[in-house]
Amino acid sequence: MNKYYTYIATDSNRRFLQTGISQDLNSVYHDLQNSHEPALFSYAMLNRIVLVETFLNQSDAEKRLKELSSMGRIVKERLIRKANPNWLSLCPNTPKIRSNKKAVVYA
Repeated sequence: MNKYYTYIATDSNRRFLQTGISQDLNSVYHDLQNSHEPALFSYAMLNRIVLVETFLNQSDAEKRLKELSSMGRIVKERLIRKANPNWLSLCPNTPKIRSNKKAVVYA
């Protein structure tokens, strides 16, 4: 059984949001990372997927894509912040960033 994914991709400055649909998020992420030419505008380099929704059939995924595409930017940002408050890349095979910083907790 195939799964269909709708996604929102953005650039490092969160300036541009692009919606899309795919069956393989890894290939989309690979295309975003290895593309040397801008995808949306001449200066927009999309490099991370920040919202992913999973569907079992293509018609539901296409309906959701139309909904996402017709939404305004503020509504899209609310959806992203609800599911992914730090706007981290949600691609499953991305390397995790490890920090050497220690957390300080004040009581």
